[in-house]
Amino acid sequence: MRQTVLKLADIKVFRNKRQILNIEALSISAGEIIAVVGPNGAGKSTLLQLINMHLSSKVGKMYLFGEDVDRADKQTLRRRCSMVFQETMLLDDTVFNNVALALKFRGMSPSIIKEKVNGALDAFHCTHLVTRRARNLSGGEAQRVCLARALVYEPELLLLDEPFAALDSPTRNTLLAELRQVAIERGTTVMLVSHNFNDVLYFAARALVLQAGCIVQDDKPEEILRRPVNKTIASLVEMDNIVPCQVEQQADVVFVKLINGVRFAWPGEVIPVATVCCLPGDCLYVCDEQLAYQLNPWVVMGGVVSQIVPGIGTYRIMVEAQGLPLTVRVQREQVIGRLSVGMHIKVAFNPGEAQLV
Repeated sequence: MRQTVLKLADIKVFRNKRQILNIEALSISAGEIIAVVGPNGAGKSTLLQLINMHLSSKVGKMYLFGEDVDRADKQTLRRRCSMVFQETMLLDDTVFNNVALALKFRGMSPSIIKEKVNGALDAFHCTHLVTRRARNLSGGEAQRVCLARALVYEPELLLLDEPFAALDSPTRNTLLAELRQVAIERGTTVMLVSHNFNDVLYFAARALVLQAGCIVQDDKPEEILRRPVNKTIASLVEMDNIVPCQVEQQADVVFVKLINGVRFAWPGEVIPVATVCCLPGDCLYVCDEQLAYQLNPWVVMGGVVSQIVPGIGTYRIMVEAQGLPLTVRVQREQVIGRLSVGMHIKVAFNPGEAQLV
């Protein structure tokens, strides 16, 4: 059984008499790679500050590495953690001296410091920067050095507060992949705060969704992507189709009525207050007239292709379906030579793939 690295119970954090965090329960095991996502002001950075003991809670309990933070030596616990911010905060010194700083504070010998610094730089493919001054680094190089500095003393818990937000997408994806590999190899527990849900898909095995200081969803990233718990989270994960709807009950059957008047029987759990139907673009299918009749009890709508957006492997097809704009994700080979703007098509989906919120 893996050690519990972090446990929060009934945590409440206030700032200027306003509640910023309200975490009923959270438990994280050693070696987990977790992302923390949520809209602006959800409390994501506050959560990391709390865990890193830069912020205290007046209500509730926090345990780090099995120790009650209120009673433990915070300095000793903090030395088992490391934190990386969006701002690199490197000293105007060489890369070597920046990475070595934490080791010098720990009183390690020069030979061990050299070995550990070179190992950390090598892990992030930046050994060639060892003599470069920090002010001469590019954004991507600086963040590589920050990661090396954060991991050089082999912390058990690594906290990342949007460290890659200012980087371009290819650099960000590469760094996330490298960091994930290093964390897995070392068994490091990682919590990454990010506004970009694509980061989460590249990186984490588990995601916490914060909203108004509360954890509203705790699940695998793919499950959150496809089944967000509310409209705000659906927008956050860039759900392809967020369609206003009404839920109607007739005898023992529950129906969902979309804004364009299309109505279908709902096979899932009844949510009477639902006002939105979420449809991932890849659960919508383009079909011909013959296939449409075979798809019962699927929902089939007639539509017109209004736009085709090319992509790598998958194209986005914009369809006006009986007055309802929909985005359909289609494999490239199903588009080329088969679909064109202005074409009349049938669009179908299995009601079980929809998410009501």
